[in-house]
Order: sequence, then structure tokens, then C-alpha cells
Amino acid sequence: MDITDILLAPFGLVLTLFLMLLYAIKGLIIFLIPTFLWPRKDVSNDVVLVTGGGCGFGRLFALEFSKLGSTVVIWDVNLNSAKDVAKECKSLGGRAFAFKVDVSKSEEVYKVADDVKKQVGDVTILINNAGVVAGTTLLEMPDHLIHRTFDINVKSFFWTIKAFAPSILENNHGHFVSVASLAGYFGGVRQTEYSASKFAVVGFEESMFMEFELHKNSGVHSTIIHPFYMNTGMFKGVESTKGLLPVLDPNQVMDKCMAAILTNQRYVFIPGTARLNIYLKSFMPPDVLRLSNNFLKIDDYMKGFIGRNKQQ
Repeated sequence: MDITDILLAPFGLVLTLFLMLLYAIKGLIIFLIPTFLWPRKDVSNDVVLVTGGGCGFGRLFALEFSKLGSTVVIWDVNLNSAKDVAKECKSLGGRAFAFKVDVSKSEEVYKVADDVKKQVGDVTILINNAGVVAGTTLLEMPDHLIHRTFDINVKSFFWTIKAFAPSILENNHGHFVSVASLAGYFGGVRQTEYSASKFAVVGFEESMFMEFELHKNSGVHSTIIHPFYMNTGMFKGVESTKGLLPVLDPNQVMDKCMAAILTNQRYVFIPGTARLNIYLKSFMPPDVLRLSNNFLKIDDYMKGFIGRNKQQ
């Protein structure tokens, strides 16, 4: 460090603290303004790709973007399901394309990504939604289900981002959407591999966001979504009959997700009170959190789990 650096260091510190305060005030103001008052961006010219778009929450994403005039690309391991959703999108007046993809396989992702670019064009909004859960305790869980969860819930994010991010960054236009979970902040009974995978997604998404900020692209945005249990096929059998927190209606969750994406929000927590729980977790004793779980009956939710895979 030379004399110039020494002399400028105090100025840099003051400037950094001033900007931190400014951004904090800006964030508080934005937080206090109801979302429905925020201006929403036009996505009618965007190409939206949804992984796991053949059913459940991914299907809802495809339909919502079709209503807004976007071109929708549906990726699913079940081609028939993807085609069915594509038909629904077209019935809404949108353009939709269905592709069979096993997102756990990098070579397959890259190959089909090239097909999408040739047949449809550059993807501008990437929604990493595909996910699975074993729904059993750790000691009862076969190793292949652990591998499957990490291959789909985590590794697929790497493959899809690497496939589509270059054109998004080059064109300075696009949006990355990562469907995580509150399980990415709180461990739960009968979801050790699922929770671990969502913790990994949180770390991946935040690191990705920081790396992409180095490109200084003001037109590229990222949103990470953290919902509680949703009433979808993936979590069929999960119930809160004895719990105090309701299982979420996916349509209501989708409304909040779309509002966040269209207003370029970074984080979505559903319910919103989860932010407080995350804050409390950072300093409260573990016994307090354990008592909270017991009171809310959180550990009972997965007892009746059937899930999509058990149905199959």
C-alpha cells in the first residue's frame, strides 16, 4: 500500500458507509411500498424457459408467462406432459414449445439448449423450477434417491445457467429465477436430502448473482423464491391438520412470484413472516427454535407424504 492508498482509505470508508446507508434507506422505502404500485416490466418479447414445466408449479409459470405474451419453452422429463402444457399455453394465445430433457444430465441439457436456440431463439428468462424430494428419513433413504435429488435440485442449475447465461449477459437483457424453498434455511424431518439441496441452491444463486454483477449488466436480474410447503403433486400427502401453518395454495404463491419477477425483486419469502424466523435463527439458542418447531407441529407435516414419485 503506497501513500496515496493510505490517504484515500478514510475517504473510501466514508463513501462506502454513506452508500450502505443510502441503499438501506432505499430498501426500506421500497419495502413499505405495496408491490401492486410498482411498475412492471413488459415480457411480451421474452423467451421464457421453465424446467420441470410439465406439471405442478412449473406448469403455472408457463401459463402465467403465456398470458403476458411471452414465448414459453417447456422442459420436462415427461414429453407428453410438456406437450399438454404447451397446448394449454397456445390456447391462451401464446407461443409454446415442448422438449424432453433430463436436467440431471449435463450433456443432455447442453444438446437440447442448442436445439432451443436454433428452433426458438435465445432464452431471456430462465426459470430453474425442476425438483424432487424423497420424503423419507435419512436412515431409510436409498443412496440412489440422494444422488437423484442433488442431480436434479442442484446440479441442473449449473448446467442450465452455463447453457443460457452467456447470451443473456452478452445482450444485457434477461432474468434468472431460482425456485428454492424455506427448506434452504431450515432443516426438516423427512427431508434431509431435499433441505440440503435447497441450502446448496441458496449458496449457488447468491454466488452466481455476485459473479454476474461483475459484468455490470443493469439489464440482467435474478430472483430466488423461498416458499413453505405447497399443495402440489410433489408434496402430495403433506398436510397441516395438526400444524398451525397452512400448506400453501400454489396459485397464490404464483401471484407473489410473478409480482416479484416483473418488478425485479431479489428475494421472495412465502409467507413473508419467514424473514423474521431467519433473522431469529441467527442468534436464538437452538432450544428456542426446537420449541417453536414443536409448537407449530412442523415435524408432523411430512408424515403422510405420498409425493409424485410414490404415486408413479
